[in-house]
Amino acid sequence: MDCRNTGRWSRRALLARGALVASILGLTGFSASGAGATTSTPTTLPGPAPNQSQINASQSQVSAIEATLSQEEQQTSALDNRYDTAVQNLQTAQNALQTIDASIGRTKAAVKVDRQRVTNDAVKAYIYGTPQSNYASMFSTSATLGDARTQYTEQIVGDLNQARSALQTSESRLDSQKTQEQNLATQASAQAAQAKTLALANQQEAAATTATLNQVQGQLTAEVAQAAVEEAQAEAAAAARAATAAEAQREAAAAEAAATVAQAVGGSASGAAATTAADAAGGATGDAYTGNVGGTGSGTAAQMAAVSAAESQLGVAYVFGGASPSQGFDCSGLVQWAWAQAGITLPRTTEVQWPALTHVALDALEPGDLLFYYNLDSDSAVDHVVMYVGSGPYGTDTVIQAPFTGATVSYSPIFTDGLIGAGRP
Repeated sequence: MDCRNTGRWSRRALLARGALVASILGLTGFSASGAGATTSTPTTLPGPAPNQSQINASQSQVSAIEATLSQEEQQTSALDNRYDTAVQNLQTAQNALQTIDASIGRTKAAVKVDRQRVTNDAVKAYIYGTPQSNYASMFSTSATLGDARTQYTEQIVGDLNQARSALQTSESRLDSQKTQEQNLATQASAQAAQAKTLALANQQEAAATTATLNQVQGQLTAEVAQAAVEEAQAEAAAAARAATAAEAQREAAAAEAAATVAQAVGGSASGAAATTAADAAGGATGDAYTGNVGGTGSGTAAQMAAVSAAESQLGVAYVFGGASPSQGFDCSGLVQWAWAQAGITLPRTTEVQWPALTHVALDALEPGDLLFYYNLDSDSAVDHVVMYVGSGPYGTDTVIQAPFTGATVSYSPIFTDGLIGAGRP
């Protein structure tokens, strides 16, 4: 942080601080003119403006909490993705069960046939095995009739044993398939329930961290806003004391810049106080700070259609297993739906999407490319996916994503923790 010898912040440092706090508060599009800036209501601080050490301490605290929250959000995203995978596994199991059910139907039919065959053979054995005068004489009077007895034994009794064996085999296969069906359903349901429970627990932790972060952000916002008001007033006083017109103009410009920060960070009350001081200094004609809010860059028609589709869902809630505008999205559901609007079909989960796509170098990204993240929750799996959009609120390294439970589809800068590469549909 550059400081003047007088102890007041330089215009550049003040703007950088304002931009930082605006970023913390989600004030995209921040500029010296204040156009497009969203105001917030900071905590009111009594007494004089905080000093540099106090603001640095608040910033450090915000950074530490944000780091914790980022880890929790990534953990939640990974757990949500695990839940999605479990649901997908359940669907796969259900499809397999339909196949098993069909097989069971065929087996039952075979059992029915076998039972009928056993019954018929048993009846025949009983009937033909009943001593009859004519049959008894046939089986005892000559070698030729003895051969007939042997043929009877081999054919009738042999068929009976064969039918009984086929029946036992069919019934055993039926029992095995029923057991397999029950195990598949039980395992898939348990996995889905466990993943959802873990994700909800982590969501609660993230919510508590978010509450703490909001409190500390409010403190930091109030500190910066109050300091900006004091800066504007000090610059206005310096303009009034200036020995030359050029010096007065420089001080007036610095006063306006400080007023802009006060307005963007501290809201209307702080902005009004700082603007009054800037107006007293004779207005401002200095350079404006402009955030890079360019377009999404160039790409093929399909790429731009996918990006436009994803951007059309900004603000839509994150939902477990979501993949539609009406119900919300998870990370893989958003990119799958967006690319579907461009006519491209993607697999449902990140674990399947990553190997299915053509991998591209990270220094050759194009709008619509998908960035994948690995092992965010120590499960040795591909956990998260975002869509690269090119230029946006965070410059040329902007992505759009459905981040985690409790959040909405939103822009964010590219983050590299866990990043394993990019894929192009």
